[in-house]
Amino acid sequence: MKKCALLLALLLGHTATSQTDIDQILEIGIENAQRFSDDYFASAGESLINATSNGWYNTAKVKKLWHFEVGIVGNLSFVREEKQSFVLNVLDYENLAFSSGQVSQVVANALGTNQEDIVVIVNPGQASALEVVLPDGIGNAEINSLPSGFIQGSLGLIKSTEIKLRFLPRIKAVEDAEIQLYGVGFQHEFTDWVYPLKRWPVRLSALLGYTNIKGFYDIVDSSIDGVDQEVRLNTNSWLLTSIVSTKLPVLNFYGGLGYYFGSSDADLLGTYQIQNGPLASETVTDPISVKSRTNGIKATIGAKVQYGVFKANLDYTLQNYNNLSLGLNFGW
Repeated sequence: MKKCALLLALLLGHTATSQTDIDQILEIGIENAQRFSDDYFASAGESLINATSNGWYNTAKVKKLWHFEVGIVGNLSFVREEKQSFVLNVLDYENLAFSSGQVSQVVANALGTNQEDIVVIVNPGQASALEVVLPDGIGNAEINSLPSGFIQGSLGLIKSTEIKLRFLPRIKAVEDAEIQLYGVGFQHEFTDWVYPLKRWPVRLSALLGYTNIKGFYDIVDSSIDGVDQEVRLNTNSWLLTSIVSTKLPVLNFYGGLGYYFGSSDADLLGTYQIQNGPLASETVTDPISVKSRTNGIKATIGAKVQYGVFKANLDYTLQNYNNLSLGLNFGW
């Protein structure tokens, strides 16, 4: 099958196949497969949370009552080399050894790739010994950047507050895979609170935003027999940030300092009839559940240009996975 690492491709549109599928890793045993999957998908979950915490704002100025803005937001998150692999130590696993005889080895996660096949042996030295090739990442090469995008709108409310909504309807991202996204945020401007602040050359505000992504991947060509085989992804991200921006008529600059946090859960569902390894001739149900958590500080700087009702902005964010965000909007 296409690798279950497509839980990330559900959002990003990457597809790939490899010699060993992630479902085949079940042959090393459920506990071993769960531990491997935790490390294998950790960076993918972190990157999703980081990416979806971006693109929330392009100014500290909130809209007047019932004024609106709508447009599209695109994000490009950058993946550092150390986020493309992890160290697998066989001493942390049961009855597992590298065919090379090493105790530990750097192996690819969902965002990386192995330069050559890395083989582990289940039950080494026994008659039931089985060789399993560890899976590569979701691409044929290391993934250095991760794109995402959605529709976003904002509406002015009372008392220097506006509501923001972001949305991507359930769509087919790649073959047999669908995604959907929604989010809501509130931004409040402090400039009007104290009269002296109105005379400053900048505006000040704060924002709280929440984003949810759901992904669905039907496994139609699994290397292991079974029924109702699928991957489900559920990612939640939160952002709490301060915002400052200039008050110029056409070209303005803005920035923010904030805190993001979130969770990403991926589940391998269905029944799997294992033919090899410790679970040979057994059928397992919903065998793997991976939960990722991450948080951190982020700093953003950007620029926005306005021509009539049309606006464009570009910003760069320093965080665990640095991000470039582009917005194209219209409104009044």
